[in-house]
Amino acid sequence: MRRILATGAAVLASGLLTGGTALAEAPTKSTPPVSLPGKVTNKGTKTVKKGKITIETDDYYFKPTFEKAKPGTTVTVSLKNEGTTQHTFTSPELGVDQTLDPDQKATVQVTLPASGATQFYCRFHGPNGTSGDLGMQGAFFNKKGETVTTGGASTAETSAPAPPTTPAPTTAARSSGGMGY
Repeated sequence: MRRILATGAAVLASGLLTGGTALAEAPTKSTPPVSLPGKVTNKGTKTVKKGKITIETDDYYFKPTFEKAKPGTTVTVSLKNEGTTQHTFTSPELGVDQTLDPDQKATVQVTLPASGATQFYCRFHGPNGTSGDLGMQGAFFNKKGETVTTGGASTAETSAPAPPTTPAPTTAARSSGGMGY
């Protein structure tokens, strides 16, 4: 009787291990549509419809992480922080830096560039964040494999007017920054 139970248990354990391995390999994550620098917590892709999309900020990801949209369009982004800490929806290229406390909602409008993918992130938990790079970043894109813009087009467009304007704000920022410390 003990041999039968032992043999049955061994067969059952072998079956579970084999089944467990097969089940563990079955769900595979899809490849991100665009490559972002550093760690990315990928929570999927969604298409912008009628110029609108909802993005959840959570601890420590955006859901969806990648937003497919037509280049050059204006997109209304509804944000909700479902996490337990403060997060931001930040993109210098899109001119947005929205801070959200836990359970807070916000709506921002962004105009996407005419080409390329555009990165967004949380200033606290994304690339080079104050709490380290916890993978909290994503991107708007049009086609898989696009290159993420890092402000190259924006910098080229603003280079001509920037030199006369830059010295005064930089000096003011330094002096006020010193007073703030």
